[in-house]
Amino acid sequence: MEFDLHPTVSLHTGTFAALVAPEDLVLAGLNDNPVLRRFLFLFVSGNYSRLLSGINRRSVSIEIRRAFTAFQLLTILHESYHTIIFVEHDPGLYEGSGREVIPQVAHALKAAAQNAAVVLYTPAPDPAFSLVADRADRFFSLSQPLFPALKRPRCGGPVRHLSGLPHDQTTLESF
Repeated sequence: MEFDLHPTVSLHTGTFAALVAPEDLVLAGLNDNPVLRRFLFLFVSGNYSRLLSGINRRSVSIEIRRAFTAFQLLTILHESYHTIIFVEHDPGLYEGSGREVIPQVAHALKAAAQNAAVVLYTPAPDPAFSLVADRADRFFSLSQPLFPALKRPRCGGPVRHLSGLPHDQTTLESF
């Protein structure tokens, strides 16, 4: 199974991918994606989700699970039977668990990717994300363009002709 989350992000079964991208780019890839209707899709978030309220649940066949600790995340990953697993990174999951649980989460994501396409997503990396992402098969980092595309202004009025020019000739002012 393969699907494109973004024109530059192609996800495959059997791979664990780490993704750093703005929320609106990820939501655009999740919403109205016909592939996500055909496969079992698991969305895992932590204490707070930035994406969940923006997902169009009519266009995606989705199961949502929340993990409030790193150990709950491990349990969710071990019990998963889904084709696509999308994990929204929450650094708060690792508070109080100690740093030794982070490699366990990375290993569980890698193990889940044997039978699924697994994505670990964050809008901005932090130390815990970086440690888990080091075990990923693929790493994607997307950003918004620095400059928006330039749009030509539309002329709403009539074309002005300078005196002395033929009527079928226009000036640069009319563009």
